[in-house]
Amino acid sequence: MDYEKDRPRLLTSTRPMPDFQDDLEAMDLSALARRGEYLSEGLRKLNGIGPIRDVRGRGFLYGVEVTEGSLWPLMRAVEDNGVFLYPFTGAGEPKTEGLVIAPPLISTEGDLDFLVTALREAALSLA
Repeated sequence: MDYEKDRPRLLTSTRPMPDFQDDLEAMDLSALARRGEYLSEGLRKLNGIGPIRDVRGRGFLYGVEVTEGSLWPLMRAVEDNGVFLYPFTGAGEPKTEGLVIAPPLISTEGDLDFLVTALREAALSLA
């Protein structure tokens, strides 16, 4: 595909990208589920370490609730370890804050280990 030539068509198409759809159909869903469980086991072991109050989620999407006031220092520490995460803050009472963890579906166990280790080390640095 010539990106410059096809760009107008790509930007205006209402059909799903064929390559992406093919990738989804070709995924080994049982392997994906196993890696999701692997991530779950690693993240749930972080409950109670440093500012981490609770880990909730499933598969490749998790929320990590942290103690009040520790979100930004934890995010900086995780980023220093080479991982970028999304912040969240709750609007209700009691106020909550935390991180959203949503690694790519193509992540390997090694990638997931790197993520969990980076978060663990960051949390321990703030304990």
